[in-house]
Amino acid sequence: MAEWFRVGRSTWLLVACQAFYFMGVSIDLTLTAIVGLSLAPTPALATLPLAAITITGMLCSVAAGLLASRFGYIAVMIGGAATAAVGAALSVAAVSTHSFWLLCAGTGLVGAYRSTGGYIRYMAADRAPDGQRERALSFILYGGLIAAFAGPFVATTSSDFLGAQYAGAYLMVGVYALANVPLLLALRAGTVRPAADAEKPRPVPLSEVRRSKDFLAALIALAGSGALMTMIMAVGPLGSQHAGHSASLGAAIIQWHLVGMFAPAVISGGVLSRIGPWWTGALGTGLFLIGSVVGLAGEGFVNFLVGLALNGVGWNFLYLAGSTFLIRCYPPGRGGRIQAVAEGITSLSSVAASLSASTMFLLLGWRGTNAPVLVVSALLLVVLAVMALSGRRPAAAGQPAEAPVSRS
Repeated sequence: MAEWFRVGRSTWLLVACQAFYFMGVSIDLTLTAIVGLSLAPTPALATLPLAAITITGMLCSVAAGLLASRFGYIAVMIGGAATAAVGAALSVAAVSTHSFWLLCAGTGLVGAYRSTGGYIRYMAADRAPDGQRERALSFILYGGLIAAFAGPFVATTSSDFLGAQYAGAYLMVGVYALANVPLLLALRAGTVRPAADAEKPRPVPLSEVRRSKDFLAALIALAGSGALMTMIMAVGPLGSQHAGHSASLGAAIIQWHLVGMFAPAVISGGVLSRIGPWWTGALGTGLFLIGSVVGLAGEGFVNFLVGLALNGVGWNFLYLAGSTFLIRCYPPGRGGRIQAVAEGITSLSSVAASLSASTMFLLLGWRGTNAPVLVVSALLLVVLAVMALSGRRPAAAGQPAEAPVSRS
């Protein structure tokens, strides 16, 4: 329990930020496909509001990192929260006036807010006490665990608060986003500001790390975890419904997938500190592989439940390993450009998986969709193993990529 206090006050404030962030985003992800179908002028456009969230998030993810390197994380996060509040207001107006295109505009703005969420963990790593940067990464995932239980409950209980169906739930998206503002201001108040004549730390250029093993491993792990998780999460509800399972069982499948994504945060930080990011990444990839085997085995409720839960746990370990590799590429406070590239590639892989998931399901079905996930997981496991065992040394930020570096 002692490590819970060593990570510092800032980490716990950011855990709360992560919880509010995921609770708001999860409401949009839970309801928007249903609302889109009810408002769309044609069923072919039903998923457009949901696609607006993911596509806008992808486009804004790089910009968020570059802006953070110039103006600071807190300013970008507050701006994102304000954007989400406007988007939530537009979504409330959309369901109240039955306007499909207004809903697309509202969810698109929430997508811009979504692009800032990945940077919460980098804020925690930068602000963590000495020796606690990597542990702080895993603690941030506790916020997602809170949201996994509270988010769906709030989405259903608040739905009719404002009269029009779903208006209250969309209102809560804005409320949760704005709830982060006082937390972020508290972080700013606790920040030790440099002297007026002190030079602002220069962001590490991408050219200094792009050939390092840590950076390449981070991109592979983060992009792989996003794509493999998104593919199965997107296909799971479709497969469950096609297999004849009830809507309540389908909701349980997704809820336990979310629990699988965030509950391991209780132990994953300790696992990482004991076995290192290479073995942690291998463990996550192995869980992805096992989950796909369970999905290939059948279409019973247990296959969906266990398959998606293992997929979520695999994401937790692989995502944590990738984030750890990334923060090793730069000193605290100097990673904005590197983070922007990593977040952009991760978002791109997730959007590609999301957009291809329905086609994959129509062609291969639930069991068949698990086959490419199994193959990619096996290849990813081999790639990580080869990189881990290679004699090539990682380059430190600010040094040539080929230069040998000793790490503390």
